[in-house]
Amino acid sequence: MKIKFNLIIIILLILFILNVNCKKIKNKKHLTPQRLRKFVEHSKPIPLNKKVWKITEIENIFSAQIELTFGIRQRNINELEDFVWRVSDPNDSLYGKYKTFEEIKEWVKPLDKSIDAVKNWLIENDIIEFTVTKSGDFIRTIVSIDKAEELLSVRYNKMVHKLSKQSFFRSLDPYTVPRELYDHIDFIGGVNHLPLLAPRAKESSGKVNGIGYELEALRSNKQIKSFNDKKVAARNGDPYLSPDLIRKEMNVSQTSTNSTHLGNSQAIAQFLKEYFSPSDLKNFQHRFGLEQSQVDNIIGPNQNLNPGIETALDIQYIMAMAPNVPTWVVSTGGLHEGQEPFLDWLVDLSSNPKLPLVHSISYGDDESSIGLAYTDRVDTEFKKYAAMGKTIVFSSGDFGVGCNDDCNSFSPGWPASSRFVLAVGGVIKKKDGGIIGDEISGGGFSNYFSRPWYQVDECSSYIEWLNGSLSSFYNQSGRGYPDISSFSENVVILYKDKLMPIGGTSASAPIIAGLLSLINDQRLQKNQSPIGLFNPLLYKIARDHPNSFLDIDFGENNYKCCANGFKSKKGWDPVTGLGLPNFDELVKHCLE
Repeated sequence: MKIKFNLIIIILLILFILNVNCKKIKNKKHLTPQRLRKFVEHSKPIPLNKKVWKITEIENIFSAQIELTFGIRQRNINELEDFVWRVSDPNDSLYGKYKTFEEIKEWVKPLDKSIDAVKNWLIENDIIEFTVTKSGDFIRTIVSIDKAEELLSVRYNKMVHKLSKQSFFRSLDPYTVPRELYDHIDFIGGVNHLPLLAPRAKESSGKVNGIGYELEALRSNKQIKSFNDKKVAARNGDPYLSPDLIRKEMNVSQTSTNSTHLGNSQAIAQFLKEYFSPSDLKNFQHRFGLEQSQVDNIIGPNQNLNPGIETALDIQYIMAMAPNVPTWVVSTGGLHEGQEPFLDWLVDLSSNPKLPLVHSISYGDDESSIGLAYTDRVDTEFKKYAAMGKTIVFSSGDFGVGCNDDCNSFSPGWPASSRFVLAVGGVIKKKDGGIIGDEISGGGFSNYFSRPWYQVDECSSYIEWLNGSLSSFYNQSGRGYPDISSFSENVVILYKDKLMPIGGTSASAPIIAGLLSLINDQRLQKNQSPIGLFNPLLYKIARDHPNSFLDIDFGENNYKCCANGFKSKKGWDPVTGLGLPNFDELVKHCLE
């Protein structure tokens, strides 16, 4: 009996040792790229800011799931870029002669063998449930963490954002694919990239986003055109900004806002459970004496009773600037640990043949935190939108020049640094009536993207003005941003039936986007094409008709330990771009 008991103990011990060794072998497989595999985006472990993120174990890698998005290699990308430059150049014979969704899809769609190679690879690994998007260039699938680790030779962890407590499943290992697949894939989403999560704005009895307000003064239910009473001002004395005051500052006449063309359209994009409240929009329009209009289309989930401050800001001000323009709210599918919100938005848009003409997005990340393979593919998607005559507007970010951990280099923001979007910086209306560049206004020169032809003179002039100062902090041949600016502090919204002022370039972007919709409306009424990629025309107008802008020549966007940022000056600068639009003058030259 004793011998039998000992034998059982020995057998159990052997099984335990085998199980441990199997786990070690499995983990080694995940962490060590195999000889016949190839890196796609990164070749070194992904750096993680441990002051911001906490790494924890995933409780059950067999039941926890991750959404993987495969960007399939497209064709004719160089030809696509050439086409975009031509249809966006007001001096070119192809200006405004855009292609349709189907034409672009057929032009750049991947080779059948590329699609088949990725599909067969998934099937060989027992992944049989996947979808090819309508655009034909992305494949999506949801798999267990265990399966994703096996497929990509990585190890996943649960990354918890210390401030917001939001968490994501991601890997810090550079993922690999079989060598024969390398030429068929641009990147794989849902592996390495973590979103930049800014502190969420919260309702407060005294401050919102650090901007003070007199609560009692804003509680009135009466209609408000503007805040002229000196008692109704921020605690630093700067005025609150209503839609009426913003329009006056940018010379937007009432006749300019008479949008009537049914072919016009605009949209805002929202991420991370930022939902939209129809009742707040209605009350905002009533309180400020605006024309009553409703959102025409909501793409994705929405919880009316759980609105977000960012969404309230975006929808209220894009519609305040451009009333009666058909407006969409594009919302990503909630928030879960296996999701990549910005990528979800991008892929969904790439598959929609009826995209609105103008999109406003208040999203940004540190350019250096993202691989070139990822940003290049996203840039291709932006080119496709431009080729169809769509305008993509991004806020320039709220981190000024940005700054690396060693305090010896600026960190540009992305996607604002893309050459194929309009980047919007921020300005402040001061109590003395002046307007200055906002310190938070994201701006600088891209380390990834070269300077586009449409802004060579402006950027070169600014760099010459710097006369060598800060030269070691930035890329002197990079794309300069922002392109233009609007107000980014003390902008009053209505949130959960209460008026409150908030700040950030997330306020600037929808204001400018709404004005671009007004320009499109007037162009469409004259049987002209929509503006599409606006940047070449914008810079041309600035050179030929400088009075189309209010030039901002004071302000600096230093950030954290980078004590010296870029300074505003006459002409273009990487704080406020070309300045604030003098709209009624600007729109005239957009119709010529």
